[in-house]
Amino acid sequence: MDYAETAAQLILEAVLPGKMKYQCEQSHGECDFEFRYDNGSIAAVEVTSSQDRTYVETVAALRKRGNVVPAVKCKQSWMVFPNSDANINKIRAKIDGCLFEVEQMGASEFKWLRGPQCALDLCFDLKINSGSVFSTEGAPQIFISGPGGGGAVGANLAIEAGEKEASKDDNRKKLGASGAAEHHLVVYIDVSNGLPWVALTDFQPPTTLPKLPAEITFLWLVGHGRETDEFVIWHAGVKEPWCSRRVVIPTTKTA
Repeated sequence: MDYAETAAQLILEAVLPGKMKYQCEQSHGECDFEFRYDNGSIAAVEVTSSQDRTYVETVAALRKRGNVVPAVKCKQSWMVFPNSDANINKIRAKIDGCLFEVEQMGASEFKWLRGPQCALDLCFDLKINSGSVFSTEGAPQIFISGPGGGGAVGANLAIEAGEKEASKDDNRKKLGASGAAEHHLVVYIDVSNGLPWVALTDFQPPTTLPKLPAEITFLWLVGHGRETDEFVIWHAGVKEPWCSRRVVIPTTKTA
């Protein structure tokens, strides 16, 4: 099982009366799990992840070669903050020369749409959100922070992420082929999917019904909370409005 599947098993067994059984054989389109209620009834459960793939790839590129670039032209040390879709190799190749031009203009910081023209050019060209000078010992260096992003956040972002997964053909097909009375889709919202994750962990869902295709009867949105071993859970069904809860599951340290 992958981590999303492991988390789903822990969570559903913590909040529903029954046990999850992982289906090792899925060559004929079987769902990931059967949930066996204590009363003997069975539900089909499919698990998927909602991630920002670009963010994941950017982080992987940083980890592969490290986040420090030698300052050959720059006279000061800098920290720059790329957007989630930035090309890290392009930043490595050009950032020293670009920041040197910023230094020549007498600037020690810049932000998206604010700063000298050379700073604005590097923001657009290298997809960097901001940068600033800071003090370090030894020779100047340029540090590339982990990617970030921003924007308006509301509960709708988490719900839209879940409903997007619910609309995908593969999830609908697998759940629709099950003969079980209940069809559950569990969407693990990864922290890499920044705004939907913030929406899930910081907001409450609306008391409305979800938009679900005919093949899915229940939708779960789950993600790690801000406290150790805490999960945030939003749950809704075709006749059940959104509700939320938080659970602490210490055994998640196996992640």
